[in-house]
Amino acid sequence: MLRGNYTARMDSKGRLKVPTAFRRFLEEKYGPTVYVTSLTGECVRIFPLPEWESIEQRLALLPSMDPARRKFLDRTNYYGQQAELDGQGRVLIARLGI
Repeated sequence: MLRGNYTARMDSKGRLKVPTAFRRFLEEKYGPTVYVTSLTGECVRIFPLPEWESIEQRLALLPSMDPARRKFLDRTNYYGQQAELDGQGRVLIARLGI
């Protein structure tokens, strides 16, 4: 499990460097594929893809018209994208506008 948060910067190409300890854990346990999203467009949340798929499965059990479910999915889908960690531990944050 990953705990904590880190202030990070994006480079001029929109890539965010994932902290080394997090990167090592992600790659060893889940591989390089992640789901990058945000709830507000002001900060990034990065999930290993299998963990994000687990969240989606749990949400699918809720009624489709549930307001909280719809709000969460609307925002995470709007800001979300599947991405890959590159060889230097960076992930592209292309359209979040963060």
